[in-house]
Amino acid sequence: MKKKVGLKNNKLTEAEKAQLRLWVSATPLQRLEWLEEAQKIAYQSGAWQKQINSK
Repeated sequence: MKKKVGLKNNKLTEAEKAQLRLWVSATPLQRLEWLEEAQKIAYQSGAWQKQINSK
């Protein structure tokens, strides 16, 4: 029998539930805007670099 190590309780906090409700109710345009903002933050932090097409 394997021992389960390091597993957390899978229940969501109220803040996490609210965040999920917000995401689920978002329009495709809102989701795209969030994605673009995340890409800007990642690029500015150096965590992500834009690829340049060599064509």
